[in-house]
Amino acid sequence: MRKKTGIGNTLIIIAVIAAAAAVLLIVLIVFMLSGRNKEMPDPGPFTVPNINVTFSKLDRTKFYRENGFINYSDSEKTVKKGVDVSYAQKEINWPKVKAAGIDYAMVRAGFRGYESGKLNVDDYYHRNMKGAQDAGLETGVYFFSQATSKEEAEEEARFVLGLIKDYNITCPVAYDWEPVTHDTARTDSLAGDELCECALAFCRTIEENGYKPIIYASLNLLRDQFNMYDLEQISGYDLWLAEYKEHPEFPYEFSMWQYTDEGKVDGIINYADLNLFIE
Repeated sequence: MRKKTGIGNTLIIIAVIAAAAAVLLIVLIVFMLSGRNKEMPDPGPFTVPNINVTFSKLDRTKFYRENGFINYSDSEKTVKKGVDVSYAQKEINWPKVKAAGIDYAMVRAGFRGYESGKLNVDDYYHRNMKGAQDAGLETGVYFFSQATSKEEAEEEARFVLGLIKDYNITCPVAYDWEPVTHDTARTDSLAGDELCECALAFCRTIEENGYKPIIYASLNLLRDQFNMYDLEQISGYDLWLAEYKEHPEFPYEFSMWQYTDEGKVDGIINYADLNLFIE
């Protein structure tokens, strides 16, 4: 009887282990599937491929933090502190933003629906543009794209041109494409060469109408191993780099740097993206 009891206990233990392994496998599969459409995490230092793109000449030791903002010390360069805003910041006291030391604002003009493909004006676009300009800030705009072809990107550019024609635009007009990580989107299967084609079509249309275009991109979208933006293809236009660190490690040229999405600025209740223009 004791021998049979030992065998029974052994079988129970084996069954428990097998069940635990099955549960662990199911959890792992669910985790992998849930992250399928998410942007990959930062894998570390930027891989520098052998490409024909100009290297940045910025000195990392000249970046410093003061009064909650990152700045850059170089008398030979134009350096301006900026904020980019949308409906997410709600009502903004722009005179306070100006007094806090902000020089310019990049205002979201609108977006294309990631499901419907419909073009929309940001709910706070006009009040943000008027408020920022009345307070004496320089202004530019950005458009959240979900274009799937160069024709749609050109349509987005014309949409933006219609929105900015009555404002004094002194900063760039940005093409902002980002992967949708929280839901299924019409751009989930967009390939890198198609993304580059869309960005270039948008920028050409903006440039042909007398404005300065810029391409917004996170560090991951610019990595050669992620096969999205091809740096050589888009290098003819200025880059607005998103890299959330105390100084940029991206090795190539850029003219605007978004260094946080959790910035606090007097006059803005919610978090805001903070930027530095260096040229």
